Amino acid sequence: MSPPRSGPVRMPIVLTLTGQLDVAERLSRTNARDWLARAAVWFEGIGDAVLDARVVRDGDEKPVLLVVLHPAAPPVEVRLGASAKLRVSATTTPAGPGYHIYLCDLFRQLAAEFGFRWRADDCNDPTGYFHTRDRAAVAPCFLRWLADECKSAKCNGATTLGLAPGHGFTYAAEVFTPLGPRSRVWLAEVAADASRGRDFFAWWNPDVDAAFYRGRALVRLWCDFFWRSPLTEAEGELTDQIANDLASAFKLAPAAELPWAEWLELLTAIEHDEDGFCVTPRDTVLSVELWKRAGPVPVGEQLSRIGYRRCPVRVSLEGGWSVEVPGEYAHERNGDHTWTAWDRTRTVWFHALRFTKPNGHPPTAAEAAEVGKKSLPEGEALPPVDRDGLRGEAVFGSVEEDGRVLWRLSGVTGAAGQLAVCNVYIENQNDRDWAVRTWHTLRHCGNGTL
Repeated sequence: MSPPRSGPVRMPIVLTLTGQLDVAERLSRTNARDWLARAAVWFEGIGDAVLDARVVRDGDEKPVLLVVLHPAAPPVEVRLGASAKLRVSATTTPAGPGYHIYLCDLFRQLAAEFGFRWRADDCNDPTGYFHTRDRAAVAPCFLRWLADECKSAKCNGATTLGLAPGHGFTYAAEVFTPLGPRSRVWLAEVAADASRGRDFFAWWNPDVDAAFYRGRALVRLWCDFFWRSPLTEAEGELTDQIANDLASAFKLAPAAELPWAEWLELLTAIEHDEDGFCVTPRDTVLSVELWKRAGPVPVGEQLSRIGYRRCPVRVSLEGGWSVEVPGEYAHERNGDHTWTAWDRTRTVWFHALRFTKPNGHPPTAAEAAEVGKKSLPEGEALPPVDRDGLRGEAVFGSVEEDGRVLWRLSGVTGAAGQLAVCNVYIENQNDRDWAVRTWHTLRHCGNGTL
């Protein structure tokens, strides 16, 4: 299945704030990093609304504080310059008007706690709330944004609202949204009457209430959860956070509708966490209650359950390449530009190279594949790839890794000016056809750079 394409890009709602610290001297990068680190600790102590706050380095090696409150919105960026100007940038669509209001109030609180002021003339809020505190004006702005998105959506093919264009989900849907698939009829209805799109937003009211916890959990179940036990510490933390959000929603509103069957799957994944990545305690009473509320899944409806990652995903890689892997696979990008995806019995490894011929010209796909072929190990030669401007060669055979015997497909695929190395490791030789199909899913967009 081809990856879904996104619709035209519309202007999101972005909150930008500029503040001025009261300091006598210019700040060094170390001073700025230390201040941002203290702010990160403050954000972490706010409560359940903040999922993560950490200081990283941007492309210019400058410190930037990233604050994550909701999976439907990108991280908030907080920067501090040498002149002690504090700059905040936060895209609040598509999370919702509640997120926007909460964020404005949160940054006013930050200024009060840290003793600085926001420069009103340098703060831009498309909804006006940061300046006026008029909550009633915020929701209409978000609904207008959504109606415009719906009006601009393509008339055919899958479209995306509120997800990154390269999400790669192959789940059968006409419209992809953070809270699950919608239909083209829904698009037309919201385009005609924006008020019908209220349930598109995961955070409608600014209160951290049952609806907030439910919405945040649903976004992560649809977009992020892998429907198995965690394989890394980060996955364990994600699983615990979803479980905590569902438990909080249930505690605050026991009669409200929740994804009972999926919550039960989540708890089962935690129970089978052999590596101890999760810290959520086992609750037999809760599991029984969920089982009662969920009931049996009707035959034929398993694929209608929550979770885009129940289906394969197409992952964007270095140099314009992409590959399709099962949605439940763990992913990792390393500093040497290699990419790995895995479960407990199968692993996909990828690395891309760009090179030129001695005359300075880029190689053709066939020439790149011929160069890569020389590095292939011994093994059974597989049928070559010759399609869509790509040329590929691969071999299949056994290999010893960490004292155990595995089976490996070693493949190279050439595109104009580039060579992709893709190895697929399997524990069971019977998975050979799967390994070949995975290698065959490699695609190249033709304009990628490394």
